Amino acid sequence: MTTFSKNKIIFIFIFMFSLIFFTTNPNNIFADENLREKITFIAFDINYEDEVDFSISKDILNQIVRIHTLNASETVILQPYGKNSYPFIDIKKDEIDEKINKFFTDLPVEDENQYSNHYLVISEAFTKIAELVDTTNSNFYMISNLRLSDLEESSEVKLKNLSDLYASSQITLNVMSLPSSRSLERSLFEGFSETTNGNFIDFDSSSTTSMIEFMKIFMDNPISILQTNLSSKPLSNFINIPPTVKKVSLGIYKENPQINISIINPDGIEIKPNLDYDFWDLERILFLDIANPQSGTWTIISSGESGRLEILTDTQNPLILETYGQKIFGIGSEIILEVGAYIDNQRLNIADAEMQVRIRDNRGIETIQIMNDLGNESDKFALDGIYTAKLPSISDQSIVDVEYTLQWENLSTPVKKNDQIKIEFFPEIEITRINDLNGKNNKEFLVTTFETKVNNYPYLVGLDEIEKKITSENNFSLKIDPVKIKDTDKSYIFNIYLSSDEKIKDTVFIDINLSTNYLEESYESITKKIKIDVNTKYIYIFGLRYYYLLVVLGIILLISLVVINNIRQTKITGFLIDIQNNIIVDFSTITRNIIIKFIYPKRINFSDIKQLPYRGGFFEFIDEKIYMEIHPIKDDPSIRINSLPADERNDITQSPWIGSAGKQVRFKRTVPYLNI
Repeated sequence: MTTFSKNKIIFIFIFMFSLIFFTTNPNNIFADENLREKITFIAFDINYEDEVDFSISKDILNQIVRIHTLNASETVILQPYGKNSYPFIDIKKDEIDEKINKFFTDLPVEDENQYSNHYLVISEAFTKIAELVDTTNSNFYMISNLRLSDLEESSEVKLKNLSDLYASSQITLNVMSLPSSRSLERSLFEGFSETTNGNFIDFDSSSTTSMIEFMKIFMDNPISILQTNLSSKPLSNFINIPPTVKKVSLGIYKENPQINISIINPDGIEIKPNLDYDFWDLERILFLDIANPQSGTWTIISSGESGRLEILTDTQNPLILETYGQKIFGIGSEIILEVGAYIDNQRLNIADAEMQVRIRDNRGIETIQIMNDLGNESDKFALDGIYTAKLPSISDQSIVDVEYTLQWENLSTPVKKNDQIKIEFFPEIEITRINDLNGKNNKEFLVTTFETKVNNYPYLVGLDEIEKKITSENNFSLKIDPVKIKDTDKSYIFNIYLSSDEKIKDTVFIDINLSTNYLEESYESITKKIKIDVNTKYIYIFGLRYYYLLVVLGIILLISLVVINNIRQTKITGFLIDIQNNIIVDFSTITRNIIIKFIYPKRINFSDIKQLPYRGGFFEFIDEKIYMEIHPIKDDPSIRINSLPADERNDITQSPWIGSAGKQVRFKRTVPYLNI
């Protein structure tokens, strides 16, 4: 035999061995989670207190067995126990009624007032479950009134260690506490259950909620669609099943066993327990579990004279909606929302259904719009499972609530997705300067200055983040030069320079925009279009271009105003003296507002004279005359001239006495003692 043949035989042997290993190993990496073998162990305490305990425990046991036998790879073990443990039985789906009836018929009987050995049955259950190579996701249920003997009370530490062992093996310890249980023992076992992430249900006989909480254990996302107390009038409730639903669970709690429940499928046919689907009707619980249910409207009709009724539903719809496009938009920019419809991670267009989007902005204004997957308007590709809608821009920085809804025409149960989008300030380019071209050549011209900002605050970028495009028939070069900032190679101020070997004759157009990363996403700003005109018609005056003439004219105008003002000025002199000839006011020393002085060169306002008690009015010096014009304002004292009330315009050239606030003064051109 050749070496090649030997190698070939060895290769085939290794391949076959590997194939057998991976197909027989229960823990191989290709094993389906649902097909992995697991055990559900149910321990039933035979030392129940009374018929109430027994009646409730029968419903609990039936529900647990029927749920866990739905999975073909799951072994369900039922063991009665009391002071001693008794032989267990295996139960399969097709033998539930037979074996459970026999279980209760052959239930062992112990002496009254016996305490059950909980530690013993929990230990035996662990030993049985531990026979599996992988104990993950196996379950232990204990249905009991939890009464502890003195011996067990002294060994709480052992029970605690046992619950820790369950937790480390990832076996859930679920405790169903019957109505006759006591508070201290409930607290103890509730702690054991929590250690293993198990469920603890306290079946208080006076409570209607315990059975509801119990049914929720076997549902992923239970929703209560009805809570009521029945009367003689029948009730109808409806469940709408979309076409994409893979599984529906329906749990109904009926406080009164005499309550009648009818479930009618979309074809109008009433389904029957134990005949149609996985459907069972217990004393207090009616439960329906349907894989791949018929889509449409299912009807639940309930009738009875009295009693509490509650209906739970759990719909497993693999259809999910996920935001596909961007979720951050610039202030004032258009908002294009995209959402994808996925079934089992595959994006699909959903036939016979309509997608809507509803947004509510920070002012509470709602907008509702139909989204399309037809490849038109803003939608990129037809029927690709991505639905698109273009919404109005929002002018405020905010977080906006978004709700996507996929709705079938004949069903009232939509599929929804709630999300949020952000309206943010984004980087933008702001043009701060544009210079006309001067038409000369062999020179570099500064034509534009721009800044990069976010909400009017500087935003540093590099040259590689600025994109430019030039439109012109001229032959020239363009350079963008950043204004250097210390300790960084980025900037927020940039100058654009043009240089040309030829005289530029045509208008130059430059498009610039930012292409950068912002808020961890790629972002491209709105393009700024810059128009640079050519201006070759220059007028030179004394070597200056014509627009400098405006500056010269401004200077000339200013000088002219100063000269005119000086010409208009009147030299204001004179005094106000009191009755002892003391100088109260020297008009030549009064400082006036320069603008008021320019407009009214011959006036001095009362308000400019601090020595006077009044403010409303002015003195006016015209040639050799002086007038006192009075315009009283609030809090001004009254003014009298030669003891007579005075108002408006008065000639005080002849030095009448002016009285106010108990003082008198009069006008004099010169100081009396200087009169010669």
